Amino acid sequence: MLASSVRPGRRRTISAAFGALLLVALAVPSSPVAASTPQPPTSDPTATIPDGPVQPGEEVVHSWALTPGGNTDPDASGNRSQLTYSADPGTTVTDAVTLYNYSNEQLLFRVYATDAFNTEDGNFDLLPGKDQPTDVGSWVSVAQENITVEPGRQVTIPITITIPPEATPGDHVGAVVASSPTVSEGADGQAVLLDRRTGTRLYLRVNGPVTPQLAITGVDTTYHQSVNPLAGSATVQFRIENRGNVRVSGKGEVEVSGPFGLGGNTVPMPDVPELLPGSSMTMIVDVSDVPAMFLVSTTVTITPTGDDVTGDQSSSGGDTTFAPPLSLLLLMLAGVLGLLAWRRIRRYRAAAMVPKPSDFNGTSVEREPQHT
Repeated sequence: MLASSVRPGRRRTISAAFGALLLVALAVPSSPVAASTPQPPTSDPTATIPDGPVQPGEEVVHSWALTPGGNTDPDASGNRSQLTYSADPGTTVTDAVTLYNYSNEQLLFRVYATDAFNTEDGNFDLLPGKDQPTDVGSWVSVAQENITVEPGRQVTIPITITIPPEATPGDHVGAVVASSPTVSEGADGQAVLLDRRTGTRLYLRVNGPVTPQLAITGVDTTYHQSVNPLAGSATVQFRIENRGNVRVSGKGEVEVSGPFGLGGNTVPMPDVPELLPGSSMTMIVDVSDVPAMFLVSTTVTITPTGDDVTGDQSSSGGDTTFAPPLSLLLLMLAGVLGLLAWRRIRRYRAAAMVPKPSDFNGTSVEREPQHT
């Protein structure tokens, strides 16, 4: 992601250009890195090429893009949106990427490959630049990692992907990235290094058996009481894990019900974004109109979707939560307390009606003498 920085006397503007390009056949360039006038990617026909170096007082613009190489012509723009391959273990793939510098000043780039993963909310992300890749990012060699590109120029950089013989079948996902670090001033006045980067995704399918599989784990249900014991609600949190070896999306549903399925309510979960093998995400779903029946059972069902999915490969997970009908229990408690109070009042009134000795006006009763 690109970020901006400011130099004294100049304002620096940062932007990024990404390709959304058509997939066509590739002729692999084998020539060394060479600079040429950049031709904007087909997805950005409005991109402008600076006329020359920045002049005093002129706005400094930083803008660049990295796309898959199109062909051996260094003046041709990229024509693919991503790097996509299928290959056997132990083989080598050669290709190229093209780096465009749309800026009006010279920039130093680091071009490298890294691994991809999914964030907690399922978004596609890359390892930080300082982290060493351990999967497909470590299989990529870049012909020239550190390169300076003049304003208004582009370079085509060969890359080589060496697939290990022991590589596991399935999808291995990463990216080739162009990074241009810069030092900026933070809120506390101290220097902050900004790693501004953009790139193109890399999808490598190692040939072999594929197993699309999603799993539900860590189901946790929180029940929310309502004045009406039949109209409570539940918040269900769970994790979706890709335990297979290919990237898949998914659809699913969440069911919350009382004992023996009584009073159940089922709602669809949001569509699961494409999860990479070994990645997972956390999802939260709210379910309304759940009766409080002392115990509520939750069942979360997920079905993977994608070109590699065949048949019904659904899986599920669940839990049970204590959900007492508090409003009904409070009403019953109030009834019991009222009954006890009423009975006590009755006893008090009955005791008040019993005659006391003083009610006989001081008269005494002479006892009959006893004879033996």
